[in-house]
Amino acid sequence: MEGNIKLQILLVIIILITVATRVVPLEMQQRIVNEAINLRKPDLLVLYCGIYLAAVVSGSLLKLIINLIQTRISEKVTAEMRKQLYHHILSIPLNFFRATPPGTVVNSLLNELNIPGNFVGMAIAVPLINIVTLLAFAGYLIVLNPLLGIVSFSLYPIMLYIIPMMQRRVNRDNKERLNASRILSSKIVESVSGIHEVQANGAFEIENNKFDRIVGDLMKIRIRWTLYKYAIKVVSNFFISLGPFLIFIIGGYLAIRGQLGLGAWWPFYPPRKNSMIRGRN
Repeated sequence: MEGNIKLQILLVIIILITVATRVVPLEMQQRIVNEAINLRKPDLLVLYCGIYLAAVVSGSLLKLIINLIQTRISEKVTAEMRKQLYHHILSIPLNFFRATPPGTVVNSLLNELNIPGNFVGMAIAVPLINIVTLLAFAGYLIVLNPLLGIVSFSLYPIMLYIIPMMQRRVNRDNKERLNASRILSSKIVESVSGIHEVQANGAFEIENNKFDRIVGDLMKIRIRWTLYKYAIKVVSNFFISLGPFLIFIIGGYLAIRGQLGLGAWWPFYPPRKNSMIRGRN
Protein backbone atom coordinates (compact mmCIF):
# COMPACT_ATOMS: atom_id res chain seq x y z
CA MET A 1 0.00 0.00 0.00
CA GLU A 2 2.91 2.34 0.69
CA GLY A 3 3.98 1.98 -2.93
CA ASN A 4 0.49 2.92 -4.08
CA ILE A 5 0.49 6.05 -1.92
CA LYS A 6 3.74 7.20 -3.52
CA LEU A 7 2.27 6.54 -6.97
CA GLN A 8 -0.88 8.49 -6.08
CA ILE A 9 1.20 11.47 -4.92
CA LEU A 10 3.25 11.34 -8.11
CA LEU A 11 0.00 11.11 -10.07
CA VAL A 12 -1.38 14.27 -8.45
CA ILE A 13 1.80 16.22 -9.27
CA ILE A 14 1.75 15.10 -12.90
CA ILE A 15 -1.95 15.95 -13.21
CA LEU A 16 -1.37 19.51 -12.00
CA ILE A 17 1.44 19.95 -14.54
CA THR A 18 -0.76 18.44 -17.26
CA VAL A 19 -3.58 20.90 -16.58
CA ALA A 20 -1.11 23.78 -16.88
CA THR A 21 0.01 22.49 -20.30
CA ARG A 22 -3.63 22.53 -21.40
CA VAL A 23 -4.15 26.18 -20.55
CA VAL A 24 -0.99 27.36 -22.34
CA PRO A 25 -2.27 26.54 -25.87
CA LEU A 26 -5.37 28.66 -25.24
CA GLU A 27 -3.24 31.69 -24.45
CA MET A 28 -0.96 31.03 -27.43
CA GLN A 29 -3.91 30.80 -29.82
CA GLN A 30 -5.12 34.29 -29.06
CA ARG A 31 -1.57 35.71 -29.06
CA ILE A 32 -0.86 34.18 -32.47
CA VAL A 33 -3.93 35.91 -33.90
CA ASN A 34 -3.90 39.20 -31.99
CA GLU A 35 -0.15 39.85 -31.81
CA ALA A 36 1.78 37.79 -34.36
CA ILE A 37 -0.65 37.83 -37.29
CA ASN A 38 -2.41 41.16 -36.76
CA LEU A 39 0.87 42.97 -36.09
CA ARG A 40 2.70 41.02 -38.82
CA LYS A 41 5.57 39.87 -36.61
CA PRO A 42 7.10 36.61 -37.89
CA ASP A 43 9.38 36.28 -34.87
CA LEU A 44 6.39 36.28 -32.51
CA LEU A 45 4.61 33.82 -34.78
CA VAL A 46 7.50 31.37 -34.56
CA LEU A 47 7.83 31.89 -30.81
CA TYR A 48 4.15 31.43 -29.99
CA CYS A 49 3.77 28.46 -32.35
CA GLY A 50 6.83 26.85 -30.76
CA ILE A 51 5.39 27.29 -27.26
CA TYR A 52 2.04 25.98 -28.47
CA LEU A 53 3.63 22.86 -29.98
CA ALA A 54 5.77 22.24 -26.90
CA ALA A 55 2.70 22.47 -24.65
CA VAL A 56 0.69 20.06 -26.84
CA VAL A 57 3.51 17.50 -27.03
CA SER A 58 4.19 17.77 -23.29
CA GLY A 59 0.50 17.35 -22.52
CA SER A 60 0.28 14.20 -24.66
CA LEU A 61 3.36 12.65 -23.03
CA LEU A 62 2.10 13.50 -19.54
CA LYS A 63 -1.28 11.96 -20.38
CA LEU A 64 0.50 8.76 -21.40
CA ILE A 65 2.38 8.75 -18.09
CA ILE A 66 -0.89 9.29 -16.20
CA ASN A 67 -2.48 6.30 -17.94
CA LEU A 68 0.55 4.13 -17.17
CA ILE A 69 0.48 5.07 -13.48
CA GLN A 70 -3.28 4.47 -13.31
CA THR A 71 -2.84 1.04 -14.87
CA ARG A 72 -0.01 0.21 -12.46
CA ILE A 73 -2.11 1.18 -9.45
CA SER A 74 -5.19 -0.70 -10.70
CA GLU A 75 -3.30 -3.91 -11.46
CA LYS A 76 -1.42 -3.87 -8.14
CA VAL A 77 -4.64 -3.39 -6.18
CA THR A 78 -6.48 -6.07 -8.20
CA ALA A 79 -3.65 -8.57 -7.73
CA GLU A 80 -3.48 -7.91 -3.99
CA MET A 81 -7.25 -8.28 -3.56
CA ARG A 82 -7.22 -11.47 -5.60
CA LYS A 83 -4.46 -12.95 -3.40
CA GLN A 84 -6.20 -12.00 -0.17
CA LEU A 85 -9.57 -13.33 -1.36
CA TYR A 86 -8.02 -16.63 -2.42
CA HIS A 87 -6.24 -16.98 0.93
CA HIS A 88 -9.54 -16.23 2.68
CA ILE A 89 -11.47 -18.76 0.58
CA LEU A 90 -9.10 -21.56 1.55
CA SER A 91 -9.82 -20.93 5.24
CA ILE A 92 -13.63 -20.81 4.94
CA PRO A 93 -15.52 -23.73 6.60
CA LEU A 94 -16.67 -26.56 4.33
CA ASN A 95 -20.35 -25.63 4.81
CA PHE A 96 -19.75 -22.59 2.60
CA PHE A 97 -18.59 -24.75 -0.31
CA ARG A 98 -21.56 -27.10 0.08
CA ALA A 99 -23.98 -24.19 -0.24
CA THR A 100 -22.07 -22.10 -2.79
CA PRO A 101 -21.70 -23.17 -6.44
CA PRO A 102 -18.05 -23.29 -7.60
CA GLY A 103 -18.86 -20.89 -10.43
CA THR A 104 -19.60 -18.13 -7.93
CA VAL A 105 -16.15 -18.49 -6.38
CA VAL A 106 -14.41 -18.64 -9.76
CA ASN A 107 -16.30 -15.60 -11.08
CA SER A 108 -15.50 -13.61 -7.94
CA LEU A 109 -11.78 -14.31 -8.23
CA LEU A 110 -11.45 -13.78 -11.97
CA ASN A 111 -13.97 -11.13 -12.98
CA GLU A 112 -15.64 -9.23 -10.16
CA LEU A 113 -12.40 -7.92 -8.63
CA ASN A 114 -11.53 -6.08 -11.85
CA ILE A 115 -14.16 -3.42 -11.22
CA PRO A 116 -13.00 -2.30 -7.73
CA GLY A 117 -9.38 -2.58 -8.87
CA ASN A 118 -9.99 -0.25 -11.81
CA PHE A 119 -11.95 2.09 -9.57
CA VAL A 120 -9.00 2.45 -7.19
CA GLY A 121 -6.72 3.24 -10.12
CA MET A 122 -9.02 6.03 -11.33
CA ALA A 123 -10.37 7.21 -7.98
CA ILE A 124 -7.93 10.11 -7.73
CA ALA A 125 -6.85 10.75 -11.32
CA VAL A 126 -10.22 11.09 -13.07
CA PRO A 127 -12.00 13.37 -10.57
CA LEU A 128 -8.88 15.48 -10.03
CA ILE A 129 -8.26 15.95 -13.75
CA ASN A 130 -11.90 16.86 -14.35
CA ILE A 131 -12.17 19.32 -11.48
CA VAL A 132 -8.78 21.02 -11.87
CA THR A 133 -9.15 21.24 -15.66
CA LEU A 134 -12.61 22.75 -15.32
CA LEU A 135 -11.45 25.30 -12.74
CA ALA A 136 -8.34 26.20 -14.76
CA PHE A 137 -10.31 26.72 -17.97
CA ALA A 138 -13.08 28.60 -16.17
CA GLY A 139 -10.61 30.92 -14.42
CA TYR A 140 -8.67 31.61 -17.60
CA LEU A 141 -11.75 32.27 -19.74
CA ILE A 142 -13.46 34.46 -17.14
CA VAL A 143 -10.33 36.59 -16.90
CA LEU A 144 -10.22 36.76 -20.71
CA ASN A 145 -13.89 37.71 -21.03
CA PRO A 146 -16.25 37.41 -18.04
CA LEU A 147 -19.43 37.11 -20.13
CA LEU A 148 -18.17 34.40 -22.47
CA GLY A 149 -16.40 32.65 -19.61
CA ILE A 150 -19.62 32.33 -17.63
CA VAL A 151 -21.65 31.31 -20.69
CA SER A 152 -19.04 28.73 -21.69
CA PHE A 153 -19.43 26.89 -18.39
CA SER A 154 -23.09 27.62 -17.66
CA LEU A 155 -24.18 24.20 -18.95
CA TYR A 156 -22.02 22.20 -16.55
CA PRO A 157 -24.37 22.57 -13.54
CA ILE A 158 -27.17 21.08 -15.65
CA MET A 159 -24.91 18.21 -16.72
CA LEU A 160 -23.81 17.63 -13.13
CA TYR A 161 -27.47 17.20 -12.17
CA ILE A 162 -28.77 15.09 -15.07
CA ILE A 163 -25.85 12.73 -15.71
CA PRO A 164 -25.38 11.47 -12.11
CA MET A 165 -29.12 10.79 -12.00
CA MET A 166 -28.82 8.62 -15.12
CA GLN A 167 -25.62 7.06 -13.79
CA ARG A 168 -27.48 5.74 -10.73
CA ARG A 169 -29.75 3.75 -13.04
CA VAL A 170 -26.71 2.40 -14.90
CA ASN A 171 -25.14 1.35 -11.59
CA ARG A 172 -28.32 -0.43 -10.54
CA ASP A 173 -28.53 -2.33 -13.84
CA ASN A 174 -24.83 -3.14 -13.59
CA LYS A 175 -25.41 -4.87 -10.24
CA GLU A 176 -28.16 -6.95 -11.83
CA ARG A 177 -25.81 -7.77 -14.72
CA LEU A 178 -23.12 -9.00 -12.33
CA ASN A 179 -25.62 -11.13 -10.40
CA ALA A 180 -26.97 -12.64 -13.62
CA SER A 181 -23.42 -13.34 -14.85
CA ARG A 182 -22.64 -15.03 -11.54
CA ILE A 183 -25.75 -17.21 -11.84
CA LEU A 184 -24.82 -18.12 -15.42
CA SER A 185 -21.27 -19.08 -14.41
CA SER A 186 -22.62 -21.22 -11.59
CA LYS A 187 -25.07 -22.95 -13.94
CA ILE A 188 -22.33 -23.77 -16.44
CA VAL A 189 -20.08 -25.27 -13.74
CA GLU A 190 -23.04 -27.17 -12.28
CA SER A 191 -23.98 -28.63 -15.66
CA VAL A 192 -20.43 -29.62 -16.58
CA SER A 193 -19.69 -31.17 -13.17
CA GLY A 194 -23.02 -33.05 -13.19
CA ILE A 195 -23.04 -34.02 -16.86
CA HIS A 196 -23.21 -37.73 -15.97
CA GLU A 197 -26.45 -37.29 -14.03
CA VAL A 198 -27.95 -35.16 -16.81
CA GLN A 199 -27.20 -37.76 -19.47
CA ALA A 200 -28.16 -40.71 -17.27
CA ASN A 201 -31.57 -39.20 -16.44
CA GLY A 202 -32.15 -37.79 -19.92
CA ALA A 203 -32.74 -34.34 -18.41
CA PHE A 204 -31.58 -32.49 -21.51
CA GLU A 205 -34.77 -30.49 -22.03
CA ILE A 206 -35.03 -29.48 -18.38
CA GLU A 207 -31.41 -28.29 -18.22
CA ASN A 208 -31.69 -26.57 -21.59
CA ASN A 209 -34.77 -24.66 -20.46
CA LYS A 210 -33.05 -23.56 -17.25
CA PHE A 211 -29.97 -22.39 -19.12
CA ASP A 212 -32.02 -20.64 -21.83
CA ARG A 213 -34.00 -18.76 -19.18
CA ILE A 214 -30.82 -17.56 -17.43
CA VAL A 215 -29.25 -16.48 -20.73
CA GLY A 216 -32.47 -14.67 -21.71
CA ASP A 217 -32.56 -12.78 -18.41
CA LEU A 218 -28.92 -11.79 -18.80
CA MET A 219 -29.57 -10.60 -22.37
CA LYS A 220 -32.43 -8.32 -21.25
CA ILE A 221 -30.37 -6.88 -18.41
CA ARG A 222 -27.37 -6.23 -20.67
CA ILE A 223 -29.54 -4.52 -23.30
CA ARG A 224 -31.10 -2.24 -20.66
CA TRP A 225 -27.71 -1.53 -19.08
CA THR A 226 -26.11 -0.73 -22.46
CA LEU A 227 -29.04 1.50 -23.43
CA TYR A 228 -28.71 3.70 -20.36
CA LYS A 229 -24.91 3.70 -20.62
CA TYR A 230 -25.01 5.07 -24.16
CA ALA A 231 -27.86 7.43 -23.27
CA ILE A 232 -25.46 9.14 -20.86
CA LYS A 233 -22.98 9.66 -23.71
CA VAL A 234 -25.71 11.06 -25.96
CA VAL A 235 -26.87 13.56 -23.33
CA SER A 236 -23.31 14.54 -22.49
CA ASN A 237 -22.38 15.06 -26.14
CA PHE A 238 -25.51 17.15 -26.66
CA PHE A 239 -24.55 19.60 -23.93
CA ILE A 240 -20.91 19.63 -25.09
CA SER A 241 -22.06 20.49 -28.63
CA LEU A 242 -24.52 23.09 -27.33
CA GLY A 243 -21.69 25.04 -25.65
CA PRO A 244 -19.96 26.14 -28.88
CA PHE A 245 -23.35 27.20 -30.28
CA LEU A 246 -23.82 29.66 -27.42
CA ILE A 247 -20.24 30.87 -27.77
CA PHE A 248 -20.63 31.42 -31.52
CA ILE A 249 -23.86 33.37 -31.05
CA ILE A 250 -22.68 35.64 -28.23
CA GLY A 251 -19.00 35.81 -29.20
CA GLY A 252 -19.87 36.45 -32.85
CA TYR A 253 -22.18 39.28 -31.90
CA LEU A 254 -19.50 40.88 -29.70
CA ALA A 255 -16.85 40.43 -32.42
CA ILE A 256 -19.12 42.05 -35.03
CA ARG A 257 -19.64 45.02 -32.72
CA GLY A 258 -15.88 45.28 -32.17
CA GLN A 259 -16.12 44.44 -28.48
CA LEU A 260 -14.12 41.21 -28.78
CA GLY A 261 -11.05 40.36 -30.84
CA LEU A 262 -10.94 37.16 -32.89
CA GLY A 263 -7.90 35.94 -31.00
CA ALA A 264 -9.71 36.34 -27.68
CA TRP A 265 -12.82 34.59 -29.01
CA TRP A 266 -11.19 31.42 -30.31
CA PRO A 267 -9.93 30.00 -26.96
CA PHE A 268 -13.54 29.61 -25.80
CA TYR A 269 -14.21 26.75 -28.17
CA PRO A 270 -11.40 24.23 -27.43
CA PRO A 271 -12.26 23.75 -23.71
CA ARG A 272 -15.65 22.45 -24.73
CA LYS A 273 -14.04 20.21 -27.29
CA ASN A 274 -11.18 18.92 -25.18
CA SER A 275 -12.85 18.78 -21.81
CA MET A 276 -12.42 15.43 -20.07
CA ILE A 277 -15.86 15.58 -18.53
CA ARG A 278 -17.76 12.87 -20.33
CA GLY A 279 -20.57 10.48 -19.65
CA ARG A 280 -17.60 7.83 -19.65
CA ASN A 281 -11.40 7.49 -19.13
